[in-house]
Amino acid sequence: MMWMTLLVYDYIIPGEKTVIGAIKKHKRIVAAVVILILTAVIELVCNFPAIRGEYDNLDLTKYITVEKEGNKEKYVISYSSPRKFYIKELKLSGNFPKEYSYTIKTKEYNSFDKESEEYYSDTVNSWFSDFYTNLNKKVTSIEITLDKVEDAELTAVSCSNRFEVNNYRVLFFLVAFSLLYCLLFEKKIYKKLEWLFVVYALIFGLLLIFYAQPIRNSWDEQIHFDSAYKLSFGKNIEWSEAALDIKNVQSVQCNTKSEYAELRKYMDEKGKVHVYTETKESLVPSYTTLAYIPQAIFLKIARTVGVPFSWMYSLGKVGNLLLYILILFLAIKIARIKKFFLVLLALMPTNLFLASAYTYDTVVFCFFTLGCVIWANEMFFYKRKNSIKEILLMTALFTIGSFSKAVYIPIILLVTLLPALKTVSKKRRIMIGIGVVVVFSLVMMTFILPTLTSTVARDLSLGGDARGGDTNIVGQLISMLKHPWASVKLMVSNITNLDNFRNLGRVDKDNFFFGNLLFLNFGEMGVLPDKWCILLIPLLLMIGFTRDENRIQYSLKVWDVMVICVSIIATVALIWMALYLSFTPVGDENIAGVQARYYMPLIYLLISLVPNTKICFDIDKSRIPQLIFIGAFILGSVMLYKCVLTGRIL
Repeated sequence: MMWMTLLVYDYIIPGEKTVIGAIKKHKRIVAAVVILILTAVIELVCNFPAIRGEYDNLDLTKYITVEKEGNKEKYVISYSSPRKFYIKELKLSGNFPKEYSYTIKTKEYNSFDKESEEYYSDTVNSWFSDFYTNLNKKVTSIEITLDKVEDAELTAVSCSNRFEVNNYRVLFFLVAFSLLYCLLFEKKIYKKLEWLFVVYALIFGLLLIFYAQPIRNSWDEQIHFDSAYKLSFGKNIEWSEAALDIKNVQSVQCNTKSEYAELRKYMDEKGKVHVYTETKESLVPSYTTLAYIPQAIFLKIARTVGVPFSWMYSLGKVGNLLLYILILFLAIKIARIKKFFLVLLALMPTNLFLASAYTYDTVVFCFFTLGCVIWANEMFFYKRKNSIKEILLMTALFTIGSFSKAVYIPIILLVTLLPALKTVSKKRRIMIGIGVVVVFSLVMMTFILPTLTSTVARDLSLGGDARGGDTNIVGQLISMLKHPWASVKLMVSNITNLDNFRNLGRVDKDNFFFGNLLFLNFGEMGVLPDKWCILLIPLLLMIGFTRDENRIQYSLKVWDVMVICVSIIATVALIWMALYLSFTPVGDENIAGVQARYYMPLIYLLISLVPNTKICFDIDKSRIPQLIFIGAFILGSVMLYKCVLTGRIL
């Protein structure tokens, strides 16, 4: 028995050690091979029905009939087979004056061969001549019904089950598996969190931009594109037909990669059609449009190079993404308090989604977050007598961040609490205080003065929601002044009511836990279901309440607490007030338009105020970065697959 043990030890164990050693030595090559194999296997599994029973085209055109129902006519395509066959893709061809819906009735069988009758719907439109529906069902019969209206013509119908590699899916899994390998096995990448953030955010953001397609996906993206597009021109703004379609939210429903390919081709052709030229009143951009400068620069570069419209539309978003990465890189690099939470916040899917879209929210979030990082550093790690440069810098950051949304400007009052001000001369301290108050007042005047002036003059021409509706700023303010107690009651009840915090205007988009709406929200593309709170909440709590090492425990005075509370409460109140004045019909008892993402610029500030002496987690600091990035990777990749790919280009 002993000699057998020695034999195993001498031969088998060393052999295993040699194999393991070889794998470790060439782990990147092994990882690359494994990633390629896994991606190939997934693609084969997705194409398994085609492998088992492939057919390129089953022409159903001869089954098209026209039936009369009352005073209306409709196309009916009915086909049945004695044998089960798999329909991967359904294709309709024809010409239609506008967008119409058609229904699909199937007798299908699941993987257990249980029979059921199911109904689906899709659309045809005037933009394309070919329309596609991904069924991915095993059926014995199919019936398609489409109203036959004047000038509409259905010319062909077919279905297929051909083997086809989906490049969007291949790219997703190649990138996802590569990132996962790096996060799990390349420990060195965690030494510089700010650079790892840059790489991750750039990859994730570019994927979002690539998959997005030339349509509106983010909140009010058409309005932000309009501003960025105008800013990218000089005196004369040349409007193409495609740019006007984006501005006016004129598009068609697409839910397959074939239709999105047609959409890109169509928009590229319309991008060559010049509609009219708009002349600017002034070449000097308004302070409210400064947030669009990075997007405008990349739009200008794209036009200069002469790329198609769909590429130009995507490149404009790259400018926003690069600004986000640059500012958050600096914030993470210099942060001395809650650095880990800042990294997690910067990696949250909603923030990366906004950074990869047309919006000014990115500038607001980035500049206020960087300003709060500098403020927290100076507040809790103060060691120097002279911090005037930092004070001026954070004042500038808060000011620039509030150009697009003045409601956040009360945060600038926190500058007056810095310990550094106690070491400077009284004269300089007074000057700095006056400067902060002046900046605060000037920014607030841009928000309040036009409204008050118009209210005093009873000028109802000051508009409300740019998207339309029975809204009017002056009319709403007059209504509030007439009913002061009702107005106070309305504000308090709405701010403290979590249902309205979730903005329950559309149940399919808003009926989620507010944490998901805040961090796991892709706008028009969808929100990750509430069950993902199982990962989101513990991750936020553990990282947010992790003990800061070497933190100087500056004890906030009563005055400090009062100013902080007033600043935060005033900011929240202004957010709700702005939405009530601008986006809510006059006299309504519920404030419309408030969304969870409006609280994003306050998140780091709030978490930086959590003291070490209270509830906190003591976690191995070497494990925290990996926990952050893997947690963010899981949430982000699931969102990318479920909200961006599934039902759109898969």
